[in-house]
Amino acid sequence: FVFGFYLTSFAQIDFKSPPWETGCDTLTTQTEMNICSYEKFKIADSILNSFYDKLIGYIDSQYLSELRESKDTTDKIQLQYLEQLKEQKDAIIRSKKDFEEFLNSTTDIINFQYEGGTIRPFAVNTYALNLTVNQIKVLINLMDEIIDK
Repeated sequence: FVFGFYLTSFAQIDFKSPPWETGCDTLTTQTEMNICSYEKFKIADSILNSFYDKLIGYIDSQYLSELRESKDTTDKIQLQYLEQLKEQKDAIIRSKKDFEEFLNSTTDIINFQYEGGTIRPFAVNTYALNLTVNQIKVLINLMDEIIDK
């Protein structure tokens, strides 16, 4: 599976037939379903992380470009814009960390609910996948706002 396509055309994910829907849902044993659900989550998680990386990379490139074009280091507007870009990048990094904490705490709730059962991994992975897909949609909207403005 190649993620490069999603790095360059993030808005083109077909949510009716997304890349994390691998067709492994037809497996029959609980172990197979647990493995399948984890693989689906990991695909979505990889896409989400690539979106965060793309967004951070875009802000970095904007910062470096602005810094290179900076001729007057006393221009308050230019300095303010550079600071704004740094703060925006920090906010994206915090958002990623906050989402990871939210994902972990939410899946912990499900983990405790199904503790000891063979369906526990499947339930945890399904919740993790759903939260991750929702966050992918949030990042697509952010990238549309920031990158494609």
